Amino acid sequence: MKSLNETNSKKHIINISIILAISVFITFMFAGFDSSWQSILLNILYGIIIGLSIAIGSSFISRKMFSIGNWKHNPINKYVQVIIAITVYISVDVIIINLIWFKITQNLSPTDLIHSNMFVWIILTELVIGIIIYLVILSANFSKLLNQFHIDAEKAQKEINKYKYSTLKNQVNPHFLFNSLNVLSGLIYKDAEKADDFVGKLASIYRYVLDVQDEEVVSLDQELSFIKDYLFLQRIRFGDNLSYEINANSDKMIIPMALQILIENALKHNTITAKNKLEIKISSDERYVIVSNNKNVKSDIETSHELGIANIKARYTFLTTTEVEVLNNENKFEVRIPLLNIKA
Repeated sequence: MKSLNETNSKKHIINISIILAISVFITFMFAGFDSSWQSILLNILYGIIIGLSIAIGSSFISRKMFSIGNWKHNPINKYVQVIIAITVYISVDVIIINLIWFKITQNLSPTDLIHSNMFVWIILTELVIGIIIYLVILSANFSKLLNQFHIDAEKAQKEINKYKYSTLKNQVNPHFLFNSLNVLSGLIYKDAEKADDFVGKLASIYRYVLDVQDEEVVSLDQELSFIKDYLFLQRIRFGDNLSYEINANSDKMIIPMALQILIENALKHNTITAKNKLEIKISSDERYVIVSNNKNVKSDIETSHELGIANIKARYTFLTTTEVEVLNNENKFEVRIPLLNIKA
């Protein structure tokens, strides 16, 4: 199978060849089909110079502009910007090349050329034809890009739904419910008031899970409120062997249940005893919410941290170019989750 680069290279060569052929033909239309070999060669050279300068310059500007920012958020705006930039470039390009060409070949000064109706006609014709040719090529490529974008968007939505379902399935699971009910059964006879509080927090957790299952993002405040309830239950389960500190604040958004996944990982992969206490910290800065914990890694780990983090990373891929950062050293495990400026 041919590589994408090979395919793109062939397309560029074909596009440039078409522009060169049209440029040479238009040159002869203006200059006439003189039988002199010198005139024929000069016309061909002129057409090649004009055609190459338009093709290479326009192609470079187009690729550069489409590589800056995310044009997919507003494709029409980017398309218009590219057209304006190309129009300005072709205008300047044909004026400069013609001034230089006629000075070299016919020793005509810029003043003489500017006051010449033929010069103005040549410039306008080359400008219009150059833009028309480029618009045809750009429109064809842009149409393909948009079509691919829609295909990718559909795939992305399927992936998001898959990860959302995976998150929901993992959190509303019999294991978590079994542990919670075990803790609750012990509380009922020891501390009825705390048991009642426990039931309220448990109901709040499941309500949140069901409420956000169709949401791409939630506010950090919403997620922190949920995570406080979740940590409350875990603190009752593990007692003083588990401690946590929450010092995060932002009006930005994150993906739902990301914090819970990270805390669940910390609980699953570390020994939590009076001798090996687990400390969880949640903080934030302008760009990230940061979840960290000390490490007392179990010797028999069921599954890797990477499973839950892969879920988070995959969901963030569709929302931002800022990556989820992971710091894993001998004593500390830390994950930095990007804060998002988008609205739910």
